[in-house]
Amino acid sequence: MNTQRRPLIAAPRFTPLWGVLIGAVGGGVYWISAQLWPTSIAVILSMLATHLLSARMAPGATADSATPTPDRELLGMVFVVLVEYNALMALSAASLPFALPANLALGWIMIAGHAASRALLVSVLAAPAHLAASAHSTPSSHTDLGIALAIGFAPAVLLGIPGMVGLVAAIGARFAVIAYLRRGRRPITGKKLDICAQVTRLCFYLGALAAWGYI
Repeated sequence: MNTQRRPLIAAPRFTPLWGVLIGAVGGGVYWISAQLWPTSIAVILSMLATHLLSARMAPGATADSATPTPDRELLGMVFVVLVEYNALMALSAASLPFALPANLALGWIMIAGHAASRALLVSVLAAPAHLAASAHSTPSSHTDLGIALAIGFAPAVLLGIPGMVGLVAAIGARFAVIAYLRRGRRPITGKKLDICAQVTRLCFYLGALAAWGYI
């Protein structure tokens, strides 16, 4: 019995059709993203979508190629940094619901993003069933979790609606990323927890930025 996976592109003649599909997905991601965020962010997100699809549908790629590799993880982190940079640039012009000295508004938003992302990591540590031994020292108790969430979410709550929307986006990202990392019941290492923190923080910024565009 032949157990080899069939290539995703079965015939070279259909290769351009994959190009059409990838381009259409990239265009769709750009159009949707442009409704919420500045053009620079929409372009980067569309690039990320096309790069991921290109890697998945490359000639000779197999279903097993969906497994993350160090190169693909590095590429993903590059995109995360690019999007975070552009999001923070756009957020630098945001008006807070309370008065702060000039140029300190962005600092408060960054405090809110980092505090929320770290609080959400505590929620992962509070349910350590799939954590690798090196990912944590002592499991977090429910008391630790409650205190961490209160401290971590407070700066975002003070931002009003944008902060609340950012929290919802970050919480959703936390569950999505952890579910992805836990597939196959693989242990979650400290490095993967760092990835979770980066993605949840980015989603907080994107959520807050999208909300600020409509208030």
